[in-house]
Amino acid sequence: MELGERKLKILSAIIEAYIQSGEPVGSKALVEMLDHTASSATIRNDMADLATDGYLEQPHTSAGRIPTAKAFRLYIDSLMKRQPLTEKSRHEIEELLSGAASDPERLIEEASQALAEVTGCAAVTTTPDQQSSSIRRIEVLRSGTRTAALLLMTSSGMLRSRVCRFDSDIDSPLLERLNNTLSAEFLGQPLSSVSLAQVQGLLVALGEVGLACAPALTAFVELVQESAEAEVLLSGQLNLLRHPDYELERARSLLSFLSQRELLANMLTAHSGGLRVVLGSESPRPELDGSSIIVTRYSLTGGGDGSIGIIGPLRMDYAATIPRLEYFAQTISRLLRQLMNDG
Repeated sequence: MELGERKLKILSAIIEAYIQSGEPVGSKALVEMLDHTASSATIRNDMADLATDGYLEQPHTSAGRIPTAKAFRLYIDSLMKRQPLTEKSRHEIEELLSGAASDPERLIEEASQALAEVTGCAAVTTTPDQQSSSIRRIEVLRSGTRTAALLLMTSSGMLRSRVCRFDSDIDSPLLERLNNTLSAEFLGQPLSSVSLAQVQGLLVALGEVGLACAPALTAFVELVQESAEAEVLLSGQLNLLRHPDYELERARSLLSFLSQRELLANMLTAHSGGLRVVLGSESPRPELDGSSIIVTRYSLTGGGDGSIGIIGPLRMDYAATIPRLEYFAQTISRLLRQLMNDG
């Protein structure tokens, strides 16, 4: 059933008043908000219709009404007027992130922390999905008599390292041969194309030192697999405990869900494209009832992209928060692209 213009104005006014105060909204207050364009009796009748249609609910017998998730969905999709970011806000976001612009992983971690700070919600980010990224650099550096550090850098600028232990003493000629063999075989190759069989084939190519290099080859396979997987970073979980909208038990349930990084990663990476808002009951997870997830993507020109989003109460200032989140994503994308081009 389509709502008429007056009911849409009433619903929008209720939602915006509720976002600001957290209190039920009554008909007398709405008369003032709508500049006396409708009588209190008319507004009461319209509010009753909106409640019947599932847009409003009455938490107490004598109280006003509060919006439901259905109302927030209509508001976000059709009624909300986004608040454009000021130049000051844009500058502040860029200042928060520019200090980490030389390190992709640190940049994403700093973005998660900064987003949690400026929104007062929990922030979640994923490192870029690097299945399509290629190997830019491989290096094996001696760190001890029988140990070496294996470094792997991808085309998106992500750097991973792992220490591997050899069964016997290692020398410079062995490491040089191992470096040359790995680089010749894998430099420029997509991470997704590296197979265990291909790496095992190097045991033969390395000849008499093949068995001695086996620990490093095993570490290389593990490092490639680790690099290809998106990592989930979570910041500001304790912010949720400060929101009056969360009862203690609901907050505990939500925090327990957020600790399950694999579930969170699946929820975020299942989304592709632009901004998405998932409201409470729209999610299959009961722990998210009464909460909202706002998520968007940042992208790389060298392959792969990642997610950045916030998790907070259903009563959220979406008009101000959504543009802020989108600017975070735009800034991360720009800084990562600059870093890749400089590299």
